[in-house]
Amino acid sequence: MNGFVVILCGAASVAPGAPLTLQQALDRAASSAPEVQVAARVLDEAEATRVGAGVFLPTNPRVFLDYRGLAFSPPMDPLNGYNLGVDGTLEVSGAGFSRVEETERRVALARSELTLAQTLARVRAYVAFVELLAATERVRIQEGALATAQRVESASRERLKNGVSGEPDVAAAALEVASVRVALEESRRLQEAARAALRQVLDLPANEPVDVEGALLEPSEVAAEDALVARAVERRPELASLKARLALLDTIDARLFREGLPRLTYNLGFDAAPASPVFGFAGLGVEVPVQRNQGPRAVAQAQRQTEKVRLETELRRVRRDVAAARRSFLSRRGQLATLTKDAVPAAERNEDLVEEGWKAGRFDIFRLTAATRELNRARRERLETLLAAWADFIELERASGGLSP
Repeated sequence: MNGFVVILCGAASVAPGAPLTLQQALDRAASSAPEVQVAARVLDEAEATRVGAGVFLPTNPRVFLDYRGLAFSPPMDPLNGYNLGVDGTLEVSGAGFSRVEETERRVALARSELTLAQTLARVRAYVAFVELLAATERVRIQEGALATAQRVESASRERLKNGVSGEPDVAAAALEVASVRVALEESRRLQEAARAALRQVLDLPANEPVDVEGALLEPSEVAAEDALVARAVERRPELASLKARLALLDTIDARLFREGLPRLTYNLGFDAAPASPVFGFAGLGVEVPVQRNQGPRAVAQAQRQTEKVRLETELRRVRRDVAAARRSFLSRRGQLATLTKDAVPAAERNEDLVEEGWKAGRFDIFRLTAATRELNRARRERLETLLAAWADFIELERASGGLSP
């Protein structure tokens, strides 16, 4: 985003009604875009799984009490019996620690997904910001074309009064004015559409005025391909998310293994049979894990292999993405240089010469309108190429991890 450094840098906050800078738009998108708000809630859900994750009692303790009386020994014995105790299950395999680690991995995954949502929101905000700048410039070009067409129409009417030209010239000039007005209205429509797109990504009210600050300068130079690939491997949120998911599956497998190990059962209490002494009892038991967790473990291991393959393919795709985006951007810069240095100046010079010749009576008005149309076409083509160059630049920044918060 170096092309905007001088003009568009600014604080994240902005006064109501003040034009947005690029940095303000990116910051607001990273915090307020709809998908970012949802991802933040998912992170809260993941953090909520920390509660109770480390409990080592897989079941709640059971307290029991029963009453025993002599029902078949007449006469009835006044002595009664009872049994009071507690039993339950204990995990001694360390599964609780594995569950705690699993929750931390879930939080890390949710945080990486939030970072990915923020990155994509920043990309959308960047694109919408640039498109609004381009739409504003497009309106300015059409307003200039309209002023030129109206000046030619006025001159045509004056020449008609002086008997220098005829009605066809005036009609042709009026037609050109109408055509440019239609194009101007279309440019204004596209400008409002760009504002709506920026409101959407920034989650602003539909009726809130939105304007942007700065001029659509040419994008800056980019680094070498190897440097961009290295940055992508380090900062691409998609890669971080895949690594976090792989780490989570590792902890799920470890947790399922530990939960499949034998658990201990315990029981403690007092027993008093009718007409007998009271005595206490304590006991331990070991669970026999004949069938437990085999299916979930097999699924987790298969998913882990899938994520490894997905990570490997994503790493290969990163280099291809960076290489393709960089080549496209460099090609756009070449096109833009030709339009800026050669095409537009030549069209401007041609329009000036033809208008002078028309005023001197050497050219007819159709030659003049053709020259003005060619000038407007060259200016619009340069603007669209500039916009495409910015789109390639933004894509390269995204592919190389340059827009990650």
